[in-house]
Amino acid sequence: MTRRIHVFDNGVAVYDDHLIPVQRERYAKRNVHEAEEEDLFVRIIRALPPNGCFVNVGSAIGYYPLLAKRLSPTLVIHAIEPLERHRRSFAENIELNGFPLSDFAIHSEAVAVAEGTVKFIDEGYGSAIQQSPNRNWLQVLSKSFFSRDAAKLHPLKQNRPAVAAVKATTLDRLMLRIGRIVELLQMDVQGSEGEVLSGGAGTLRSSQVKRFLIGTHGSELHRECVKQLRRYNYLIEIDMTETRKQPDGILFASKGVTPMPAME
Repeated sequence: MTRRIHVFDNGVAVYDDHLIPVQRERYAKRNVHEAEEEDLFVRIIRALPPNGCFVNVGSAIGYYPLLAKRLSPTLVIHAIEPLERHRRSFAENIELNGFPLSDFAIHSEAVAVAEGTVKFIDEGYGSAIQQSPNRNWLQVLSKSFFSRDAAKLHPLKQNRPAVAAVKATTLDRLMLRIGRIVELLQMDVQGSEGEVLSGGAGTLRSSQVKRFLIGTHGSELHRECVKQLRRYNYLIEIDMTETRKQPDGILFASKGVTPMPAME
C-alpha cells in the first residue's frame, strides 16, 4: 500500500500518517507548520553563514531540521529528540526528502536542568519531561501544541499517558559535545524551556549560542526565559507571549551578532 505524503508549501515533505487531524486543519489555512514562526525562521536561517551550526531541541518528526537543510544545504544540523517513535519518523522523512541520514546528527536524550534520568511523558506532539510536583504536568501540557482544541488531541490523550525513563543531558553538556559555536538554537520543549536555559549557564555566559528561537508555553515561562537571557546580556529581538495563528509564544534573542532587520 502506498503511503500518502504531505508536501508543505516550502517543499518539505512528511508522511501523512505522521500527522494528526488538528495539524491538517491548520495546514489547510496556511500550509506550513507554524504560520507565525515560519517567516522568522526562514529569515534567520538565510542569514546564517553557509557552514554554520543549527541545533533543534525537540525536533519531533523533523520539520524544522529538514526545512533548514533545504534552505541552507551546507548547514551543520544537530537534532535532539527523546521520543523513539518520533526519531523513527524523522529518519523516514529524511529519506523521503532525499537527504542522507549522515546530514543530521540526531541525539536521543532529553535536555533538562541536570544530567541523569528523567520521566518523559509520551503525549505524541505534546510529549514533555514530567515536571516536579509543584509544576503539574497537565498544566504544562495544557499550553502545548494542540491545547486550543482538547477534543482533537492525539488519541493517547484519551487514556493515561505512557511515562518512560529517558536519559537527560544539560544544555552545557550538549554544547560541550557539539564543540563549536552554534549560530542558532531553536527549542520547543513543551514547558521545560526555562529549565533548559537553567542548565546552560556556562553556555549563556560564554555566548557559544549566538541566537535562541524559543517556542514558549505560557506567559510566566516566557517571562522566565526573557529574564534568564537578559541576565547574560542577550538582546531580546522578538518578544511575543501570545500569537494569533499558533499556540506557542515566540521568543528570539541574540548576542554578539548583528540584530535581524525588523519584519515589514
